Amino acid sequence: MYKMLIVDDDWLIAESLKAMDGWIDYNIDVVGTAGNGKEALYWLDKVNIDFILTDIRMPHMDGISLAKYLHENMPSINVIIMSGYEDFSYAKSAIKYNVKGYVLKPIDVNELFELVNNVQKKISISDETAPLKVESGLTTQQERLILSAKSYIQSNYMNPITLINVANKFHLTEHYFGQIFKSISGETFITYLTKVRLDKACNLLNNPSITIYKVSELIGYTDSKHFTKVFKKSFGITPSEYRRKVSVK
Repeated sequence: MYKMLIVDDDWLIAESLKAMDGWIDYNIDVVGTAGNGKEALYWLDKVNIDFILTDIRMPHMDGISLAKYLHENMPSINVIIMSGYEDFSYAKSAIKYNVKGYVLKPIDVNELFELVNNVQKKISISDETAPLKVESGLTTQQERLILSAKSYIQSNYMNPITLINVANKFHLTEHYFGQIFKSISGETFITYLTKVRLDKACNLLNNPSITIYKVSELIGYTDSKHFTKVFKKSFGITPSEYRRKVSVK
């Protein structure tokens, strides 16, 4: 998931934004809040941040100064600026610091989510045209993505999930997601999914009260004959033969 830090000297606004349930639908993990730009820099020393949503007027270090610092030192971080109507022209002056967007206060939640989603799409397009595992920041982001994808597979292996299902969940094209999955994990998506399912199958086969058909169903195969074929290809024996061997031990 993408990690976001919210920066606003009004703690009520910051915490309200952080607590919004909708972030999960956009693959965003809001890791914390900061009261100004200087506090944000402390966070950046500890956590790999992908997005910063920052107010423009704050004490000690305002949003423009923070955007400037990030542009010069951490350009991989995507900055979105919040501002009141009277500050909007001032906020737009930060375009030279590669700010990804602006949202007016009071915040329109749908507008904010749409802006974040658009930035993510641009990141995906940029990543697809970049060489894999070259920039350290990109690699870290890809590694986090694959860890999240593997966690999703481990929690949903019993469902009829596919490469395109998971790619869509992370707002990536099927081709690009498959490419980085193999690059980062060293195996294809279907190979990993099959390994997870067969590992669960072996555990279930230890229980003689569960039929082979039911084992197949519980690990996400609707066709028990196909399950048997996949199992034998991987282990050299059928599920029934495996069960007999286990029962003998």
